[in-house]
Amino acid sequence: MKQLAAFLLASALIMTAQAENFSGASVTLPYTELKSLVEAAKKTAPLAPPVPYAVLSAEYRLAPGDDSLSGSAAFDVRSFVPDSLLVPLVADSVVVSRVEPAEASIVVKNGYYNLLVEGPKRQAVTLHLDWRGNRDGEAVSFLCGINPAAAANLELGPVPEGVTADVAGAVKGTKPGAWHLGSGSKLEIRTAKRAAGKPETVVAMPAVVREANSAMRIVSDGTFFNTTSWIIRHNTAVAWKLALGDETQVVSCKVAGRAFAPVLTGKNAIEVRLPESEPETTVEIAYTGKSAPFAPVRGEFSVSLPSTDLLVERMDWALVLPAQFSPLAVEGNCESSPGESNNELRLRKELCRGESPSIRVFYQKPETTKKP
Repeated sequence: MKQLAAFLLASALIMTAQAENFSGASVTLPYTELKSLVEAAKKTAPLAPPVPYAVLSAEYRLAPGDDSLSGSAAFDVRSFVPDSLLVPLVADSVVVSRVEPAEASIVVKNGYYNLLVEGPKRQAVTLHLDWRGNRDGEAVSFLCGINPAAAANLELGPVPEGVTADVAGAVKGTKPGAWHLGSGSKLEIRTAKRAAGKPETVVAMPAVVREANSAMRIVSDGTFFNTTSWIIRHNTAVAWKLALGDETQVVSCKVAGRAFAPVLTGKNAIEVRLPESEPETTVEIAYTGKSAPFAPVRGEFSVSLPSTDLLVERMDWALVLPAQFSPLAVEGNCESSPGESNNELRLRKELCRGESPSIRVFYQKPETTKKP
């Protein structure tokens, strides 16, 4: 009877609670329970990585033989997932003779040599390869599937004398035998023997003077001092030749900020070696020369800048006369404009090759006293 009464009472309380509106009610919790609820709310499931792994870099070093290539392929791999996974490296059309480090696990599966990576980590491995090509007459072709890498490079060489080599879809680097492979999924190399008696055509790597700035000061006896800064773009080592002009003498020369002794190749002609490692080099050359002495009141003189066999995109030239003279007119192959002071000229020549910027300046001494 008591159990029936308790059941009826509980049912009545539940029905009353369902009928009541508890929007204004409050609940009191112990601090420890509140803290655990807050910490549980902060915990979120970790985001899954967008890719399970990445091949950060691949460096191939291969030397061609008669019908084969041999060398190594070094890979830098990173896994982002906690599980073990297989990372494809190169197709099993090549022969792997050795693996470094020896403890690295290489698995042949699905037509590829795969690196077994256990858990999220970064791992490096080098495969030593032997690769047999397909001969077609005097040409041998090599084709192999590879896993695209963020940075993939090939060093091919030394190439035997009388043999040419080409890599499909790759960009040739600045150093001999260097190629940048890009993000392709195959490596295709072709070697061929040149026909007997047919010389190899060598195309000179381009070098261009992007900008040159010259500052020249001339004094009353015709002696001038000139400093020119040349900014030269090049993608290989360059032996740069420069003709300074008659009655000139080099005072100083700097290449990439360092003192350099140019080679004298002829009368008033020098040669400056530009380093291979720099795509753009600044050369600073200072020299003296001689022009006609200035007349007491008015006269003219001619002066020129060095010439080079490289294309000069733009040459800016600031010419300062003795303080007591002002230029009246200018003739020559340069555009001219007034300078910041009465005895200064601003000159410019664009897009010239093998041509010396030259001018003829007419000047006079301004009147310093008024006529009565």
